[in-house]
Amino acid sequence: MRSPSEMGTIQIDITNACTLQCSNCTRFCGNHSKPFFMNYEDFKNAVDSLDGFNGVTGVMGGEPTLHPEFERFVLYLQKKFGKRKRVNRLLYPQNDFIWEIRRREIESSVLRERPDGSRFIKTHGPGLWSNMSASYLKYYELIQDTFEVQYLNDHMNPSYHQPGLFSRRDLGITDEEWIPIRDKCWIQNEWSATITPKGAFFCEIAGALDMLFNGPGGWKVEKGWWRRTPEDFKDQLHWCEICGFALSTFVRNAEEETDDVSPYVYEKLKALNSPKLKSGRINIVQIKDGVIAEESKAEIKTFNSYDRYMEHYEDRFSRNNSILYKCDYIEKNIDIESGTFGVQLNELLNLNENWILLKNDSYSDDSEIKEKIGKVIWNPGCLHIGKGYIFFNKNANSIKEMGYQKIANMKHRCEFIEAWQPDKIISLTDIVEKTKLKLPSISPNVRYVIWGAGLYGEYISDAVKCSGGSVPFIVDNSCEKQGTDLYGSHVFSPDNLLKKDDDWDILIIAHFTKFEEIEKEVLNMGISKDRIRLPYEM
Repeated sequence: MRSPSEMGTIQIDITNACTLQCSNCTRFCGNHSKPFFMNYEDFKNAVDSLDGFNGVTGVMGGEPTLHPEFERFVLYLQKKFGKRKRVNRLLYPQNDFIWEIRRREIESSVLRERPDGSRFIKTHGPGLWSNMSASYLKYYELIQDTFEVQYLNDHMNPSYHQPGLFSRRDLGITDEEWIPIRDKCWIQNEWSATITPKGAFFCEIAGALDMLFNGPGGWKVEKGWWRRTPEDFKDQLHWCEICGFALSTFVRNAEEETDDVSPYVYEKLKALNSPKLKSGRINIVQIKDGVIAEESKAEIKTFNSYDRYMEHYEDRFSRNNSILYKCDYIEKNIDIESGTFGVQLNELLNLNENWILLKNDSYSDDSEIKEKIGKVIWNPGCLHIGKGYIFFNKNANSIKEMGYQKIANMKHRCEFIEAWQPDKIISLTDIVEKTKLKLPSISPNVRYVIWGAGLYGEYISDAVKCSGGSVPFIVDNSCEKQGTDLYGSHVFSPDNLLKKDDDWDILIIAHFTKFEEIEKEVLNMGISKDRIRLPYEM
């Protein structure tokens, strides 16, 4: 087990309200009689308690954007961390939205050093976990201004969840057998600690179980609580007894909205009067002599931490069905000679449509923008300027800052443009260069081998190919990943770096936490250091 201080993220669970009720959700959505909503003072205290923590301060649900005070919470994060300081390409219309989110995460990573001198990559700042529903679209501008990282999944493509409401008791696992299994749980060792309205927890699943079963609560949320070590976890380890994530079970497609539970936990849900149970969306897993009956499994598939939650990273986002492309607009020519520009604009702001296309009477070529409507994701906080027109959203923060009275006194469109936040005035001729997916140091016609077949490797592989390089093959130490394909490149064991030495030019180590260890392994093979690259160096 890990101390929260060693984690990359500590979550703040602000609500368990959600637009979905996925199978085997880690927050057990659908089993609560009513959702909780963290209050503002508790949120502030939670954020402040993480002062000194060098990882990501996560905002989590449920669907966090459903919280009625979400905007207020995010503005407090801006106060603590400041607005995002790096280049914000998400101000521009997006063709490759989900990959831009991934690129932002990688760009936000920094190199850090442990007391023993070893190095590791970590991201510091606020992070958001969301299913990109209509409420995400509502706060799109605010979100892109604030969060360094976002872990998004609209659940429109298949994703697979392991049963969480599952007791080791039902599998006949003894105490002696259980303790090493529990202590190696991939959730606690790879995911996050959490803060809920009831306190702080060493593991995010423990916090969710405490909320579901009305437990005693967690540790007091105070500065430095996250420095606790595994020796301090004893008063919370009882939640591991009804958590299935350390166990080898099976997975179910999230879209089925059915929870797989063991008999012992089923009785607890029954006593809780779980809405999901009452609606018949609970599968009681049949177990005999410690073995799960095959007919009880959603799929004949054993779960382990190497299985991909989703096959490809871009599957987290459905381009064809995403609400983020919604762009209801009204097209209008305003008489700029009458001196009543502002009055006419206010009338438009009161109509139902969110987007407004204002055209110049004397000259307007709006073909370039009409071609993109519905095909790209627009940031509603930006004023888009083209040949003889402007395109904007009435809910933009710039318009809120202007106010109806200031707008009413505007005589000309130029006054409106001058009042807009300068960094959010977008010339559409810049779109291609500003949104093109690439790594700055990737050279065309160079053969890059990638060490790492995980999400980081997926991103680097795609970025290399988009920038004109090639990926002849990928290497990974995981036996489960060897022999598979990743974006058209075969995954081999690392010894193939030597066997296929003539087939590649540069090695990119695509790993967040073990890159120094991997670099030493590569150097020990006799490979020259000038052929090795780390993503943060590119």
